[in-house]
Amino acid sequence: MDHPLVLVVFGIVVGVFSGVMGLGGGSVMIPVMVLAYGLSQPAAHGTSLAVMIPPVALPAVIEYYRNGNVNVRMAIWMAVGVLLGSFFGAVIANRINPAQLKLVFGFLLIYVAGYTIFKDPNLARTTFLAGALVVVAGLIFAAVRWYDAAQALKPTTHP
Repeated sequence: MDHPLVLVVFGIVVGVFSGVMGLGGGSVMIPVMVLAYGLSQPAAHGTSLAVMIPPVALPAVIEYYRNGNVNVRMAIWMAVGVLLGSFFGAVIANRINPAQLKLVFGFLLIYVAGYTIFKDPNLARTTFLAGALVVVAGLIFAAVRWYDAAQALKPTTHP
């Protein structure tokens, strides 16, 4: 499964997704690297970032720029912040328990999905609904954990 041709095809899929959705591709790459390739959550995050350095952003930015859809001044100043923030984010991610990092990543994806689904001109309403979706997902997660723990405590009977 880690044959170079398979990885290139996977990269093409992620690249198309990134170009269409305006995302870095981590929302696709990270789950696949964890589930299909067996990487730990921190290793998948690091590998995803390493993948995105040269190929993901530059071709898409060139095309968006050619069509007048890049605010260069804003991008430069934000890049300075991202440069600093990504370093400190990596420090934090490498210090978090991988299971907790996986939860943070999953709940962030749920929030982004909720924000995208409920987006309307009222930012407060959109933010509230996306946050409510995360709370519901958190409650479901807690209920499943509680149920699993309760089942583990039950004595097993063999006929």
